Amino acid sequence: MHQRNTLSAAALIVLGSLAGLAHAQQAENPQQLERVEVVGSAIKRTNAEGVSPIEVLSRKAIERTGATSVNELLRSIPSIDVFDQGELASNSPSGSGTANIGMRGLSSSQVLVLLNGRRLPVNALYDSSGAGAAFDINSLPIGAIERIEILKDGGSALYGADAVAGVINFVTKTDYQGIEVNGSWGRSSRGDGTEKRAGLSAGFGDLSTDRFNVLVGLDILKRDPILRKDRDLSSSVDFRRFGSSDARSSFSPTGNVINPNTGALVGVPYAPCPSGSLGANNICRYDFNQSLLTAYNGADRVSAMAVANFQINNDTRAFVEGTFSHSKDHFDAHPVPDYFIVPITNPNQLPYEIKRADGSGTGTVYIAGRFMQGGPRMTDRKSDFINVATGLEGTWRNYDWKVAVSRGESKVTNQDHNYYNADLWADATGSGALNPTVNTNDPAFVESLKVSPKRVGKSVLETFNAQIAGDLYQLPAGALKFAVGVNLNHETLSDEPDLLIQEGKVVGGIAQAAVEAKRTYKAVYTELSIPVLKSVEAQAAIRYDKYPNADATSPRVGLKWTVSPQLAFRGSFTRSFRAPVLKQLYGAQEEGATTITDPAACVKLGVPVTTDPVTGEQSCLLNAFQVNGANPNLQPEKGKTFNLGAVFEVAKDINASIDWWKIKKTNDISSPTISSAIDQGLFVKNGPRFDIFTNLQNIAERETSGVDVDARWRLSGTMLGNVTIRNLLTYYFTNKTRQNEGDGWAEYSGTYATPRFRNNFSVLAENGPWSYGFQWRTVGGFWDTDKPFPIAANTRKVGNHEEGDAQVVYSGVKNLELSFTVKNVFDRMPPLSLTNALSNTYTQMGFAELYTNRGRYFQLGAKYTFR
Repeated sequence: MHQRNTLSAAALIVLGSLAGLAHAQQAENPQQLERVEVVGSAIKRTNAEGVSPIEVLSRKAIERTGATSVNELLRSIPSIDVFDQGELASNSPSGSGTANIGMRGLSSSQVLVLLNGRRLPVNALYDSSGAGAAFDINSLPIGAIERIEILKDGGSALYGADAVAGVINFVTKTDYQGIEVNGSWGRSSRGDGTEKRAGLSAGFGDLSTDRFNVLVGLDILKRDPILRKDRDLSSSVDFRRFGSSDARSSFSPTGNVINPNTGALVGVPYAPCPSGSLGANNICRYDFNQSLLTAYNGADRVSAMAVANFQINNDTRAFVEGTFSHSKDHFDAHPVPDYFIVPITNPNQLPYEIKRADGSGTGTVYIAGRFMQGGPRMTDRKSDFINVATGLEGTWRNYDWKVAVSRGESKVTNQDHNYYNADLWADATGSGALNPTVNTNDPAFVESLKVSPKRVGKSVLETFNAQIAGDLYQLPAGALKFAVGVNLNHETLSDEPDLLIQEGKVVGGIAQAAVEAKRTYKAVYTELSIPVLKSVEAQAAIRYDKYPNADATSPRVGLKWTVSPQLAFRGSFTRSFRAPVLKQLYGAQEEGATTITDPAACVKLGVPVTTDPVTGEQSCLLNAFQVNGANPNLQPEKGKTFNLGAVFEVAKDINASIDWWKIKKTNDISSPTISSAIDQGLFVKNGPRFDIFTNLQNIAERETSGVDVDARWRLSGTMLGNVTIRNLLTYYFTNKTRQNEGDGWAEYSGTYATPRFRNNFSVLAENGPWSYGFQWRTVGGFWDTDKPFPIAANTRKVGNHEEGDAQVVYSGVKNLELSFTVKNVFDRMPPLSLTNALSNTYTQMGFAELYTNRGRYFQLGAKYTFR
């Protein structure tokens, strides 16, 4: 509490001081050229093209995509990595309905997401490993976004942790007058997946004349789900129709008999198997893709925004902004599978009888079954995001300054239904009181077994930021510019699963530990823009971050050489870092018994081994305890980012850029294997007991590299009007990891869901009130395995996936704009991936989570502006 009060007091003092200073110096500020601050630099400039590759999407470009959510919008940008399990799968309790951004082959927690240049809280529910500890971009209203700035370079020197792979800054509308009403309606060519979106923006007041402007916005999205059963590829997990295996579940509602001694299926269905459900080895199968599960999740989201700007004087502006979103989703999963004791109904058919310890139970049998009478497992998810910021910014003499405080909160509640108390369930299934193969169990008895666990998570981030920038000294080639800033951040995380969930006593649920954690971290940074020559600009920046358990210094240097108006070279080097997230530090640790039989491991532990006098083989047998989970001693992950590129004009109206990049990470947070932990000395001996630490450690290394290409050709006065042709390409050379420094590298680029390239080719024509757009997206193929190179013989190859979108926009009626969009014009379905189909690690829809099987989609849109 003391840290939070100190943070608030410091914010108020600086706000008041800078406001007074600006007022006192009002008359001394000369007229300045219009300059803007773009992500990647803290110094305002008239030219956004600097030493780093930056892509900016304008409001008009956003509208041309026809996207109804930020997630859908970003999937058309090749430099953004897409793995969309949260939008596709309804049976992922903490991830369904969320969307995160990845870049450069790294996880979503390596990309920093900003709103108007300020940090945002991570999603309230994420895995104990740290996976999913990123901002949920589905929380942002697409109608409120004026532009998106993407820094395709490490940004730790200015922005701190999480900016290893890049930075994405969402900039909202400001200083808007008038009322804009917009909406869209869409539906797939198969009559499902209906989307209805409505938006309203209203602004009044002119900063220059009225000295204030207030803008409010509202965005509503309702989307019906698409079920797996309604698409050919995902309609069944029996993939024998594609020459592969049958992935249907052996936990059949009619039951399969089990050998009580080995636990193996014996190939005898307990009750008659429905037609078409009998699989190989006489096992009755359950096809979970034929009902309930989604191929594309539904959505029910409401977002709102309010921004107020006040021109205190000619040089000082105050602002208050708030962003709010509310989502509610309903997700279904199949009824719980488990093992049951049931009465023998046909002694001639069933080969095994069970006799319990008390002598009773003769005439019963073990089965693997699925209890359908209790109904599907359900999760009602509510997600609320609210972010409020206020501050001052302005100019004083030749300096730009700004100061702001913000508070962001992400709260997620998962309310589950049709789950079971593990103790009551064990008694019911172990005694034969519950027969899963019928729907005639006593309903009151069934209900008495049920529980409705709730999990509530809340993530809060409070920030204070202050910065001053401007001209420092006049050099022969121009002004030496600088920026100096300070950041204070207070972060809290609360994750409270139901007590039964924490104790692992919910059948069909996943055990989760409660977390209550907080920390305050702070940073100072500075940046210089140095005109070395008229044609050479250098950038130097350094940032120091202090966390409770670690600190980090992140330098950055960059250079841009403008050889001629038609050619420029640029390059940069950045040291980056990523601090462990709260759950990685302060989440639960779990301990379990393990047995070590590797003689080499026993030798390293100092335990004697036994040598066979005949064969000479060594052996050992050691019982130990394995410690998993969080690690309060984790240190920041470290990285180095290299960029080298060129911007050039091939001919009149034809320009392009090419940028090579490479990221090398050390201290990557990962969980070692038992043998690796012993090799590294991650164990202690307390008396006769050995504790082996396989909890999260700073052990792994990662390296990714690739190239971005951006080419544009502008044609004026053609039969179609003014035409812009553009091609965007991101190509990966490598994406590899290794567990320890002495290990060999494991290369994953070109394996499952890690395509070597993404490409987007687009054509836009504008002719009077008409505009026509077409884009063709290509996602590269990959080897159909999630194992690294070398690829095993006979591994199949998943081909490229291509989709085309077309749009027509008409604005010939005053204040009205109409649009018609066809997404996936040629109704291309994703290519088959058996890695996805056969592993429940993934969605098991038969294709990688890089695309959807929604198919051709039609969308009508309209926008009317009142001025």
